[in-house]
Amino acid sequence: MNPSPHHQGRDSTVRAVERAISILNALSEREPELGVTTLSQRLGLGKSTVHRLLRALLQGGLVEQNTETEKYRLSIEILQLAGTVLRQLDDVQQVARPYLRALADACQETVNLTVLAGDGVLNVGRVPSPRMVRNIGWVGRRMPLHCVSAGKVFLALMPEAERERLLSQELVRFTERTITDPARLRKELEEVRRLGYSVGLEEMEVGLNAVAAPIRDHRGVVIAAISVSGPSFRITPEEIHSLAALTLQTANDISHHLGYSPESEVLIRADVAPEGGILP
Repeated sequence: MNPSPHHQGRDSTVRAVERAISILNALSEREPELGVTTLSQRLGLGKSTVHRLLRALLQGGLVEQNTETEKYRLSIEILQLAGTVLRQLDDVQQVARPYLRALADACQETVNLTVLAGDGVLNVGRVPSPRMVRNIGWVGRRMPLHCVSAGKVFLALMPEAERERLLSQELVRFTERTITDPARLRKELEEVRRLGYSVGLEEMEVGLNAVAAPIRDHRGVVIAAISVSGPSFRITPEEIHSLAALTLQTANDISHHLGYSPESEVLIRADVAPEGGILP
């Protein structure tokens, strides 16, 4: 049976939305401006399709065109929409802020508050290390799930069907240590669930290590993650466990402040030995 015109029209609309989203995602901080030809090649879409979608996004105020280069970039409207989301996260940010500072003081490394954002994660709060040697984890930075510690927290604790959907996609390699094998990543995510924390060892950026733990609301739902990151010469595999204990305790304290009671959930333990776990 052929699909009805109604279903065909709905499918066409969904495809158009998905393609428009892919254009917005392509306009990244690394390449904030792209032309029609480049977008067409990157996304595997015809130039006419890309141009039509860009005109719609332009009319909707989501992108703007550089009149000198004729390339497209995200508009200020995106920041306004992001501001709305951040205001919705204001409660957890306000609760977490003093804990972030205390953790940064205790470990002398950069501390980030991270939330799930589509198929990635986004830093929405940050306390920089007084020993910072480079910009680490700036606010507003969107990162993939599979190769950062906070992303692994969300991957490990989300519903299985959603996790499998994400693992079925291409796992992009950023460094030699990026895990791109879904089976290997599944095994590591099992360890994240067992230990209660996740680790990233130079998997997105060479020379950058991190550890992260989940923040839960009063329902036990993971709504954010807290992470500690720094250069690999300071955050060594040998130092990860003690840093994980501090990070876990801070995440637990924030969760408790938000109304979470571990009595109805598996208690996250800060004293689980990492032997046989996610460290190399």
